[in-house]
Amino acid sequence: MTKLEFLEEIKNNCSEILYMSTKHMYDKIFKDDEMLDEEKNKEFLTNYKNYHLYLNDYAGTIYSRYASSVNALYIEMCEYLGVEIDNKYTLEHTILKLEKQTPSLLLGLTDPDIQLQTIQHFDERLEAIDQSTHYNNNLQEFEPRVEKLKQNIALVKNALQLQ
Repeated sequence: MTKLEFLEEIKNNCSEILYMSTKHMYDKIFKDDEMLDEEKNKEFLTNYKNYHLYLNDYAGTIYSRYASSVNALYIEMCEYLGVEIDNKYTLEHTILKLEKQTPSLLLGLTDPDIQLQTIQHFDERLEAIDQSTHYNNNLQEFEPRVEKLKQNIALVKNALQLQ
């Protein structure tokens, strides 16, 4: 299937914003008549990071004109492709986002309300990870990183006397 044929399939079977967003991504990396390998195409579209990477400059259209989000687009594409949303890409994305929130960064927040809200959000994300099927099926791969995150947030809570 060519890029144009695939985009036509998306146009006929998905929302307008998913079609426009997929076209926006694919225009950056494929020629119109380029043949798409089915497995590589599916792998590309299920990699959550690609949506952030290739749609960064399209965010205004996604958010304001269509009141949508990258996450909503990803969910719709996964549903269309028949791919489980709880997968290695979404788990890796969540863990990486939490790893960027170091104890020093959290402790350095000057507004106590924002600090508390950030810590609560961190806890919620950790809870979501604990409930993730992909995480629980791949503990050996992810558990050391998640345990480090749990230790970090416990350290922050202890320092702020929140426990």
